[in-house]
Amino acid sequence: MPTPTTELTILGNGYCGSRLYAGYDEATITSRTPTHDDQLYFKLDDPASWLNIPFSKCVLWTFACNNSPLEKQFFSFLTQRCEQVFIYSTSSVYQHKFYGQIMDEMSAIDHTKNRAIAEEDYRHQGACLLTLCGIVGPDRSPINWLEKGRIKNANKAVNLIHVDDIVSITKILLQQNLQGLRLNLAPGKTYSWRAIAHNINYSFSPEALTQEASMKLVANTQLLQYLNKDYSFINPIH
Repeated sequence: MPTPTTELTILGNGYCGSRLYAGYDEATITSRTPTHDDQLYFKLDDPASWLNIPFSKCVLWTFACNNSPLEKQFFSFLTQRCEQVFIYSTSSVYQHKFYGQIMDEMSAIDHTKNRAIAEEDYRHQGACLLTLCGIVGPDRSPINWLEKGRIKNANKAVNLIHVDDIVSITKILLQQNLQGLRLNLAPGKTYSWRAIAHNINYSFSPEALTQEASMKLVANTQLLQYLNKDYSFINPIH
């Protein structure tokens, strides 16, 4: 591969990618519909646009994998375009089998999902998977979700991470050789919708109160090995 011309290329100008780009000194970012000169046109289903991706030290893939033949070709292309590929995953790729289940990086993957199948394929080819839990931050407030009636199960506990933590941790991990790993990006604790609702005096509907209880913990023990010991997660509820 030729000498990289940029430290980082971010594929996707979405909620996390745009914020990482704003706080990264040497990075380029792509968009399906560029609106600024610093955004490079890239669309997965337009192979001609792949050539717009510069030779990079790292590439961060922020959109969901779909396991299509074209996407597999693109991943092979990408491995010739950068030294290391990082992919944002989601904790929903893990099989949730029982209440209180602890999900770490060795937990079973749900192979009925194309996203999970593709990610594991790319991981075995050297990609590092950064598995995100529920993302909160500006315009993504759990309290607003409650007040707008979007939470239909009062008996569910959720794993949440603030977008600023995702950005901070991603910047740390991009500096390390993590080929072939999956790492959970999570605070390592759950939040009960009942407790959140109680704190703001929100009342669930009778139907929401009778839903089946659901809880899983996305563990972060492996992630902590790559962070400073004094790293502190933002409280995602406030």
